[in-house]
Amino acid sequence: MMFTDRDPAPEFFNGKIQKLLKSLTRLDLDKVYRRRTVSRNAVEYKFMTTEQVQQEIENSLRKARKLLQMPPVVQMRDPEYRVLSKDEGLANYTDSDIIFTDISHGLSDFERKIVIRKVDGTLETAPQDVRKRLNQIYFPTEGRKIRTPKMFEPEYLKRCLEEQKYEFILDRLTVQYEPYEKEFHDISSQVYLHVNESKEFHQLRSTRHFGPMAFFLAWHRITDNLLFDTIKRDFLLNGVEIIELQCLLNNVQLPAEALFEQLRRLSGQNERKLTHLSVEGGSNEQSLKRQIESKLGKSEEDLEVDSVCLEILKEFVKSHSQKKAQLELALQTHEEAIREKKRILNGLKTAHGIN
Repeated sequence: MMFTDRDPAPEFFNGKIQKLLKSLTRLDLDKVYRRRTVSRNAVEYKFMTTEQVQQEIENSLRKARKLLQMPPVVQMRDPEYRVLSKDEGLANYTDSDIIFTDISHGLSDFERKIVIRKVDGTLETAPQDVRKRLNQIYFPTEGRKIRTPKMFEPEYLKRCLEEQKYEFILDRLTVQYEPYEKEFHDISSQVYLHVNESKEFHQLRSTRHFGPMAFFLAWHRITDNLLFDTIKRDFLLNGVEIIELQCLLNNVQLPAEALFEQLRRLSGQNERKLTHLSVEGGSNEQSLKRQIESKLGKSEEDLEVDSVCLEILKEFVKSHSQKKAQLELALQTHEEAIREKKRILNGLKTAHGIN
């Protein structure tokens, strides 16, 4: 299951699609900067002022966004194969083929001219496997191997998938192959489908691979498990974004468009906050209201947004879902939880005399 029907690049690089994919990724600084088993993994401690801490947070956010830059999703392509000439006078000049490579700087691996003079005198363009090997010899990419790593062979890849080493596979894949290569499409598709079957979406959430995976699932209209995961984790706005993404990629009308407009008004089209810092000042009533909402985990505005999201999700599940019963039950449970949170919030506000 790959992108064979049409080129996904125009949709993937569309500004609206990119915004949805970045929002779905959910930047989590703890995960982005988690400790890894690498040679240089030291922790540095510093004494800072409040202003310096704020500056470090802003720098960390900028760096985190860069680390979450998504690998591009493009159509699979191979260099054009052509026989350039046949010169019988050069036949059997040598007992092996001769490869000629343009080693000029400033050319991409795909654009570089590489041709082969065959033993029978035929001059032809080099196939992709030869091009890849020669490019790596003359212009090596750090971390890329000339021979295919064993982990990408079916036997070992299956073991890695069973051990749910999804991020490891995809990280290694982006180094070894270019996004337009068949192997990249084959292996990434296998990983995305395995994640979807195992429902282990949290392993890729807040990594650079979550956006392309969501794009793949939405492109092929197999988002039911991902929708269920967002509902279960109380990421209802992400659930609505998945619906919007799937509709945009497949030229399908949005369900309940009036509710989408209402949701945009409620959210103010603001991007999700990436970090939460305590806000000082304000009246005692405002401070008390923030404390109540903090304990509850949701503000009054958040609960209103969730209610609209639930209605959109119910409309979509009713007409487009293949796992209707499972999703409807999850939505019903969540709807009851929202009603209970609203009741508790109103009760606490009334008890404290807050309007």
